[in-house]
Amino acid sequence: MIDVSRPGGLVPLRCATSRPQPDVCVVHLAGELDMATVPVVARCLQQQAATRPAELVLDLGAVTLLAAAGVALLVDVQHDHRGGLHLVGVAGNRAVDRVLRITGLRSAFDVHDDLQALLDALPPR
Repeated sequence: MIDVSRPGGLVPLRCATSRPQPDVCVVHLAGELDMATVPVVARCLQQQAATRPAELVLDLGAVTLLAAAGVALLVDVQHDHRGGLHLVGVAGNRAVDRVLRITGLRSAFDVHDDLQALLDALPPR
């Protein structure tokens, strides 16, 4: 797990990864995804993408702020990742869903309500 802290000890973002299936990498984000935290998340995603998972899942269910830098990161990751990119935790998370809808990007991503449902729907490898 990676914690990004600000002066004063506040931790605006936590980033953790899991491998629920051999070819599936899930990056769990909790907190604020903004210009202060995006560089750390980008490095984490690059490290995970270097292992070449067939599917990359971003769990945004615990993201409390999705700023412009965070949106740009999502677009960049979708463009750069050669495998499948999926977002979970968007529905019911107003901080994320509203931003993706306002920017017109929600339909540009493969969005799923539930991580387990997504994993069950992925083709076997």
